Amino acid sequence: MGRAIEGKAHALGTRGARVRWAVALIVLVVLGLFLYWVLYARFYAGTDDAYVTGDLVPVDAQVTGTAAEVFVRRTQFVHKGERLALLQADRSHLALRRARAALGSAARHVRALFARARALRWRRQALEWDRARLMHDLARYQRSLSAGAVSAMRVDDTQLRIRALNAEIGETRAQWDGARALVRDTTVANNPLVRVAIARLEVADLAWQRRVIRAPVSGFIGQRTVYPGTEIHAGQRLFTIVPLDDLWVVANIKETHMRDVRPGDRVRLTSAYYGSGVVYRGVVLGLAPGAGSAFSILPPDNATGNYIHIVERVPVRIGLRSSQLAAHPLRPGLSMTVRVRAHQRGRSLLMPLTTRAGSHDQTRIYRQELRRAQALAAHILARSGKHPAGMKAATGDGRASRGQAASAVQAVPARRPRVAPVHGARQIR
Repeated sequence: MGRAIEGKAHALGTRGARVRWAVALIVLVVLGLFLYWVLYARFYAGTDDAYVTGDLVPVDAQVTGTAAEVFVRRTQFVHKGERLALLQADRSHLALRRARAALGSAARHVRALFARARALRWRRQALEWDRARLMHDLARYQRSLSAGAVSAMRVDDTQLRIRALNAEIGETRAQWDGARALVRDTTVANNPLVRVAIARLEVADLAWQRRVIRAPVSGFIGQRTVYPGTEIHAGQRLFTIVPLDDLWVVANIKETHMRDVRPGDRVRLTSAYYGSGVVYRGVVLGLAPGAGSAFSILPPDNATGNYIHIVERVPVRIGLRSSQLAAHPLRPGLSMTVRVRAHQRGRSLLMPLTTRAGSHDQTRIYRQELRRAQALAAHILARSGKHPAGMKAATGDGRASRGQAASAVQAVPARRPRVAPVHGARQIR
């Protein structure tokens, strides 16, 4: 009987020790978790709802045409300015030829306007010299009329000729004013008629140049929707280029964990692509100015119906080191696991570190197009100003005829009338 009681007491003691050890273990685990949260976990905000993203640069057609040749394929790397495709733009070529002819015609027309203004000026001056000579003769006739040396009929005839010259001078002055209004204070290059033709030529030349589809940035061809023979329209998406040297991570962190997250916080990231053996070091660049639901296609309307509270997530932009991207390249869309060390409170939420990337935010491949169009317009203007050899010999390039006319006018023995010059006429050669 005594042995049974002792065995039962021993079993109870063993069970009590086990309970005590279990309670102590539970206490230690709880204490460890508490210390882990106090000393470590509460300073970090993590999520596996994070994805790699980057610039997906679209390449659209700027003119209408038919795809004649495609030079690249998907996954191929292209450099900035490299040719991607070529369009058979016959209409653009015809429009360019028409614009070139229109500019040459406009330049010659304006030169003809300057020449007409000069001709009307000299014609008016010649008529005024004739009038001055007749008035001089009329004064002599009137003095000799009393002596009978000149008949009254000659005096009347001279007066009628002066009146006719006055009318002709008035008509010539009106024609000169009209011709001068078209060329006043201008040259051939900046005349409005020529400027309109130049603008049309530049537009036509740009359309002709842009039949060649070029890469605006360097990167990999992600999408291609054009093939030889495809009918292309302006604005149609042809390629998508993905630069892999400038990627970042967007982590959607719960709003309950966002209290201490600030721009500049250090981030530890791992990807499912490489596994936990490759660790990326990043930094929080900035926080989105609204939760993800605020930018959705159908934002929630909690003022109607039953309300169910859902914890929102805030997109956080995390920058990656370029050296790590070069060693272990990533692709847009890959999933990441993020842990943000969020105990630094020195930086404001309204002071993000996000800045302009630089190389992928601008392209200069289109600058040469306008310069080429302007050079083409200047070349056409220069060619339109050249005179044939026969015309130079006949007119002395416009300068000898003016000198001969001036010497002829000076030979008339009368007072020289004052004539206003044509503005801009001497700038044409």
